[in-house]
Amino acid sequence: MKKRAVILHGTDGSPTQLAWQVWLKEQLEANGYEVYFPQLPECHTPNLATYDRFLKDSGWDFADNIVISHSSGATTALHLLQQDWFPHVRATVLVGTFLNERLLDAASWYVKGQFDHLFVDELSVDTIKARSTSFYFVHGDDDPYCDYGEAGQLCKRLGGEFITLHGAGHIGKYANIQSIPSLMKALKDSRVL
Repeated sequence: MKKRAVILHGTDGSPTQLAWQVWLKEQLEANGYEVYFPQLPECHTPNLATYDRFLKDSGWDFADNIVISHSSGATTALHLLQQDWFPHVRATVLVGTFLNERLLDAASWYVKGQFDHLFVDELSVDTIKARSTSFYFVHGDDDPYCDYGEAGQLCKRLGGEFITLHGAGHIGKYANIQSIPSLMKALKDSRVL
């Protein structure tokens, strides 16, 4: 069986923007994984319907993948796990899990309405849990945009493993995170890799 992984970047992201994502792709490839890391369309204003259509039409086989996602990409991963067309995956990694806009009012880059088409009214935890064998949450304990406590609560409801990165903020481009060895260790310890 082929080993596959997909990486979903966040808002205004790209497959080359964050050093830790590039590092993680290289680590996965070194472990025999084929990695799909697409440029998501119109990612300044993430839209679940647009992403869903783009990924569904990509031709990539998502079955039994490791799904790694950051920020609005994590929101997208949670959405995908609720879609009838999306298959069961081996593991889901949610980095800087973006669950709502509650903390964004003070962000200088935030434009009201930017995420109007990103969130669903309610997450179906049972459906999400049934579509992935395991869950790993990676979160900065000082994330200014995505609530650390809310991510921890969702992780607990999904029976996941929570990895705290102290002082890492949103683990975005300004955090200068080069690698996340604690995530690789967790994936290896649990035999996901």
